[in-house]
Amino acid sequence: MRLASPSSESARQQRHDRLRRDRAAAQAIRSAYPTIVTLGLKLHFEGSEARVPADQVHVMHPPARAFFEFPCPYADCDGQFNLSDAVGAVLASSKKSAAGVLECVGLRAKDHAGRQSCKLHLHYTITPEYQ
Repeated sequence: MRLASPSSESARQQRHDRLRRDRAAAQAIRSAYPTIVTLGLKLHFEGSEARVPADQVHVMHPPARAFFEFPCPYADCDGQFNLSDAVGAVLASSKKSAAGVLECVGLRAKDHAGRQSCKLHLHYTITPEYQ
């Protein structure tokens, strides 16, 4: 069993705390995007490893916070995926959906060889439902 070093655990906790604070400070969707009834986010991950994280589906309603940053699903990665610009662009254009790909630029601790680039790919689909 490998134990995380205290510094990596501390850094992970700091990232978690920052994301929680930023989410709490974000406006509600109803304030930021008043015409949205629901906002669907589908996240599909692809990577070079045999085991990749499971897909995620988020359905956000008007009371939810307009916060669209997601930590990399690998527990040993310090990266995150920020969909804020993509969500803002699709909602500004009133499109029915949008899709794209982001690459995790975080670092992972792999095989005692030090930290290596994560490079996990996130294929996302944003599906808003308007009033």
